[in-house]
Amino acid sequence: MERILVVDDNKQNIYMAEILFAGNGFEVETASNGKEALEKGRANPPDLLISDILMPVMDGFALCREWRKDETLKNIPFVFYTATYTEPEDEQFALSLGADRFIKKPLDTIELIRITKELMNRNKTGAHPDKELESPQEEVYLRLYNQALVHKLEDKLFQLEEANKRLEYEIRERKYAEQRLYSYERQIAQSQKMEALGSLAGGIAHDFNNILMAIMAHAELALLDSSENIPNNKNIEQIQVACNRAKELINQILTFSRQAGMEKRPIKVSAIAQEVLKLIKSSLPPGIEIIQKIESKSPVMANPTQIYQVLINLCTNASHAIKEKEGIIEVRLSDVIIDNPEEPELKGLAPGRYQKLEVMDNGSGIKADDLEEIFTPYFTTRKEEGGTGLGLSVVQNIVKNSGGRITVKSTYGDGATFSLFFPVCHAGDGKELYDSAVIKTEKEHILFVDDEATFMEMAVEMLKKLGYRVTAFSESQAALKAFKARHMEFDLVLSDIEMPFMSGLELINELHAIHNDIPVVLCTGFSDRITDKRADELNIKGFLMKPFILSDLSKTIRKALGKSDGDIK
Repeated sequence: MERILVVDDNKQNIYMAEILFAGNGFEVETASNGKEALEKGRANPPDLLISDILMPVMDGFALCREWRKDETLKNIPFVFYTATYTEPEDEQFALSLGADRFIKKPLDTIELIRITKELMNRNKTGAHPDKELESPQEEVYLRLYNQALVHKLEDKLFQLEEANKRLEYEIRERKYAEQRLYSYERQIAQSQKMEALGSLAGGIAHDFNNILMAIMAHAELALLDSSENIPNNKNIEQIQVACNRAKELINQILTFSRQAGMEKRPIKVSAIAQEVLKLIKSSLPPGIEIIQKIESKSPVMANPTQIYQVLINLCTNASHAIKEKEGIIEVRLSDVIIDNPEEPELKGLAPGRYQKLEVMDNGSGIKADDLEEIFTPYFTTRKEEGGTGLGLSVVQNIVKNSGGRITVKSTYGDGATFSLFFPVCHAGDGKELYDSAVIKTEKEHILFVDDEATFMEMAVEMLKKLGYRVTAFSESQAALKAFKARHMEFDLVLSDIEMPFMSGLELINELHAIHNDIPVVLCTGFSDRITDKRADELNIKGFLMKPFILSDLSKTIRKALGKSDGDIK
């Protein structure tokens, strides 16, 4: 069996060569460098040698030179098979040393086997004459060898420089990725914290709503039952004012916990601005003066709780910019006409009348580099002070969702001005700004279900005040039993959602299985417990958000019964 000596310091290359040549009927011997190959060749000469060039101890060029000097080995075919030395001058030098072939990796295995067999046959038939030492003289050899080595070292140096550049780039990318990962981890932690706080706030708000509902309703009923010009009426009215403020506070908590509805309606920003400034003034350092110039009373279509949140955020940021020194926060409200706005930030706004809300301060201002980032979620210049970077992002989203736009102008060290533009409502835009008239009704029969005893008693009294007949239950199962027995007696079902044992939604499913056309109004403190699609599927005709007043209750029920204001008798 013909034997091949394979010389390579790469174990994987050796392994692949063994598989290839052994699979084609050759015996394979291996060596990891030129010195080892010389020793094995002299001890047991092979029929052919295949060698790499770049190896430790003795490289392929030196091996070829020594191989051709050896009287025992000089006529044995010598093949270079390399992926490192691939330039024409490398091949020329290799052939000048006496190599029979110079093959560049990779080469088709079939072609490699063909060349191997060809060289062996030539050697057997004598077609390959004895090689006299035709290698260059020592001085010439060293010069050519050094040139090849220097060329290869230069090539390797270039490759190392390129690899180093890639490594530096990868290190920078990794550091950037780690920074982003750290930022995302902080964002996730902050989101989880906000979610936990939101759940807690939502639970507290739910319980507080029931208490507030009882106070509001009883105050309203007391006022309705009392005669005019009674001194106590003023006290009751003050209770109502306090309840309305508490209601707005709860709406803010529910907005924070993402459990409050974001219904838009025509509102007066002027009234909200005056309320916010009155509230925030007590929390500001004594050196900060608030100036308000409310020149517009125009209505805008927005959510009052969100506008409240916008003003709180902007005024709070202004106070932080002023810090402990003396300063001024000025809030202006005016009407402007936008036709072809020059400011890039206002491009795309529909021409028309807008209400412009400005919040200005003479604080530290905003750096030019930060101006482009201030509306980015989680971007904050107050990390040390616990800033979350969410405030201005939320403000921008609220303004955009209201059909408006927000701009900011600032010179670092010289304060900042935030300008908000809201489209002014026109006649016929929808709901009235204020409507507290109580609507009297006919004698419809309502099935009322709520597990809060105090709320149930108060709601029953409100319904009776409106002229309805009421059958009330504090347990869903009891209400279901009564409905099964006499469902044709009821004109409408008014039910809470969150109840033990059987929720309001589960109860509605059971009721509709008995009488599918019965109109349903859900009463809840959370507006996102059910989607619009699900509400349609359950034939739900309306929602009442706790706490509510008598007029809200009356209008919602009449709408659910399919009656208009013209139906009043």
